[in-house]
Amino acid sequence: MLFRLCVVLGTFALPAAAGTGVCVENGTGEAFLFAAEARGGLREVAMLDPGGRLCSARAGGAGGVVSVFESAEHEEGCSRLVAEGETETLLEYVDFDRCRWSSHDE
Repeated sequence: MLFRLCVVLGTFALPAAAGTGVCVENGTGEAFLFAAEARGGLREVAMLDPGGRLCSARAGGAGGVVSVFESAEHEEGCSRLVAEGETETLLEYVDFDRCRWSSHDE
């Protein structure tokens, strides 16, 4: 029952912490390389384990892009536009920009 609850909660966009730009969360069962970049801001990159979260610095309310790659050696991955202050959760990784994100279910 707890597992089901966690999966259901992971499918909704969560608000980011105050003072952050855009955030991405790993809702899969595997580690992937993630990037979070607010428009006009710095790009934050990190390998995230399942349940891990990465946020960019705030950059004036313009939103940004979150991305995921299988590893640092892979050039192809998936990207999503995200409003500032929102968290996009990766639900399933599939090559060539066919990933399933939490906003797909809205």
